[in-house]
Amino acid sequence: MRLLGPWFVALAMLALAEDWGPELDEVQSKLDSALQWGTYRPNLYFGTRPRVPHSLLSGLMWFGLDDQQNWRSIRHSCELSDNLDEYGYIRHNGRDFGEQVMLDAEHGVEIRSEFIKVPGEHGGSWAVRFTGRTLENNLQGVSLAYYFGLEGNGNMSMEADSAMVTIDGSTPDLGEFKARIIPGADNQGPLLPRELEKIKDIPNIGKVQAIALEAPRSSIWQAKDIFQKMLFKQAQAKAKDILQRTNGKGPLTGGVLFGINGEKSSSDHDNNLIFGQMIVHGEFSFDVIYECSDKSATIDSNDIGTIARSRREEFDNRFETIFALQEKGFNDDEVEMAQKALSSLIGGMGYFYGSSLVSADPKPEYSEDENTAEPELSEPYSLFAIAPSRPFFPRGFLWDEGFHLLLLGQWDPDLSMDVIRSWYGTMDSRGWIAREQILGDEARSKVPKEFQVQYPNFANPPTLLFAIKALAERLETSDSTNMLDQLAQVYCPHGQCDSKTEKTLTPKHIEKLSHYLSKQLQFFTNTQAGLAGRGYRWRGRTMEHTLTSGLDDYPRARPPSTSELHVDLFSWVTFMFAVDVELAAQTGDGERALSSERQLDKHMKQLDELHWNTEKDMYCDVTTRKRDDFDELEDNEADSEESVFVCHKGYVSLLPMVLGLIDPGSAKLGYILDMIEDPDELWSDYGIRSLSKSDPYYGKGENYWRGPIWLNFNYLVLSSLHKNYISVDSPHQAQAKRIYNKLRSNLISNVLAQCKETRFFWEQYNPEDGHGQGTHPFTGWTTLIVLIMAERY
Repeated sequence: MRLLGPWFVALAMLALAEDWGPELDEVQSKLDSALQWGTYRPNLYFGTRPRVPHSLLSGLMWFGLDDQQNWRSIRHSCELSDNLDEYGYIRHNGRDFGEQVMLDAEHGVEIRSEFIKVPGEHGGSWAVRFTGRTLENNLQGVSLAYYFGLEGNGNMSMEADSAMVTIDGSTPDLGEFKARIIPGADNQGPLLPRELEKIKDIPNIGKVQAIALEAPRSSIWQAKDIFQKMLFKQAQAKAKDILQRTNGKGPLTGGVLFGINGEKSSSDHDNNLIFGQMIVHGEFSFDVIYECSDKSATIDSNDIGTIARSRREEFDNRFETIFALQEKGFNDDEVEMAQKALSSLIGGMGYFYGSSLVSADPKPEYSEDENTAEPELSEPYSLFAIAPSRPFFPRGFLWDEGFHLLLLGQWDPDLSMDVIRSWYGTMDSRGWIAREQILGDEARSKVPKEFQVQYPNFANPPTLLFAIKALAERLETSDSTNMLDQLAQVYCPHGQCDSKTEKTLTPKHIEKLSHYLSKQLQFFTNTQAGLAGRGYRWRGRTMEHTLTSGLDDYPRARPPSTSELHVDLFSWVTFMFAVDVELAAQTGDGERALSSERQLDKHMKQLDELHWNTEKDMYCDVTTRKRDDFDELEDNEADSEESVFVCHKGYVSLLPMVLGLIDPGSAKLGYILDMIEDPDELWSDYGIRSLSKSDPYYGKGENYWRGPIWLNFNYLVLSSLHKNYISVDSPHQAQAKRIYNKLRSNLISNVLAQCKETRFFWEQYNPEDGHGQGTHPFTGWTTLIVLIMAERY
């Protein structure tokens, strides 16, 4: 069946992002202004941009000068191959303050950034102070560069001397602005060899050199490549010149070769990319200040440190107020790691804009040979989302985002709501949201071609419901009698958000979110139904993978077929009906609440009827197999196959329990708790394994979801035990408490120990010895360790 083409999909997305009403639009307008500027380029070690397309980008670059090949590995975008010893935010409030540490032993430098914002027109003004030092093994120093680049319409002019680079510019969305790059007065460069001291035209090492260039506006994100080519060309010319002047003796030091030939000024309106470079050795600092045209939003270098100290103190106080970790007995080191987890999650927030590669047709399955149209680029659209991993997954993932928002929602409900709203703004008219948001050339450059296309029949676990449910519960328990009176609190000056912030969430928000849930639920039931409308099946299966389930290589039926029924998907749909009942009731939609409640009752019965295996006492997938006793001559072909269970103990079989779909008094819960607690099955001293140790697929193949410990699922287990089973008098209460306490202790101990040893949070953890593995830093759902420590579920 041919579905809507990509351009129709884009129009449907825009149509669905309808008006939320005057009160909510006013709130959104204030929030948009407060959050317009930020560290919204999480794929860079440090970068800023506004939440508007085709605008002003900025970013940091550096490289050490001891090795003359280091220019080939300029640090700019976060890359696993860079092997940085540490990087990530140690404090970030998501609004107007962020503090980050970057340690690069290979290039011999440690850098700290402190980002601040002040409110004003067009998103206000911001500044970042970089401080650092070259390491003992660094003799020649380090090249530091900061750039501003215009992707869209506008202009920039530059004035520069050794003390400052000043940029004046204007764009349609930002209005007039001024930016400055100011090196620290005490910065020192590496010593020049005596042979070069008398040679003219050697750059003023330790101060700032600047250059303005014209670059294709669609290539500003490739600033490093542009800088690299210019640097190498100039270095070649300098090397030739120095060798001529010294009769071939040199020496050719990195500080001399790789200092750019700066310009004093540039008023060329075609120049849209400006670099300021400093070559330093020892301790150093420099400020980057961006100011909007609002005179009340000016920033002076002398004020940056004072503002940063104040906001650092505010962050620490607010963190303890919300999570109470010191009150719970955690020591200073453990609290700092928890702060780092939250801050790095927030530091992964990004504004993404561009076209997505979308297929107009569903992806054919198995033996189907249906011709499909070539995928096309959609109309450009935007997304405000959190990247799970800045080096490896610097884009939005639907499956991950719901877990991210559980933590963000505790810290800043308004910010969480803004991310939810952005995701639902990408929904098409059928309720489909692309599970992976690869928007624009920059994002596609990080993704293999075979994974770029998004298919309109592919679903993903609806984890946004976790955040929506949490926000709805927060609203329902609020004691505010007039929440609309609190709309002015949508922006919290200097990050000082108090309980009033929660009251910006109104019943209108929940009503709108309830509408989106209804559309999404309709998409699931229409597109993921099993054969003859019986059960549900993830589309997108291959022999080895079910990427759409989120559990990639978790073992399923072999070979895959259209007759499969997946217990995890059935559980997700049942959970969606349960949440729909709650939201419909909360918004006064009694008819829909009654309808969803009937569906919920039906699904709860079918869950056991379809997926509970009484022989193995567990929930299982289902498929069909040719009957062993089938006689081709005697039996009817329609009776050739029989339904069989596909059982693999692990996260899939746990999902009915972690989503709270099992009655506390049910014997089924006892069997599941036994499975969890058995060290020969799922239990380890470091967390619950994704697949049973007794399973033949355990640790085999890619070994992605075939044994390793994942924090998101361990959090769900703890959350369900805490909310659904520990406080309820039942035959399983004592066992649930025992598992909860021991599992929580194991997870906290191991994640913090690994962070202390490696300085990173990891994608997953080894079930045999607990060491971190997979990509790092992984500051997506692994940061749920903060909620586990705080026991906020």
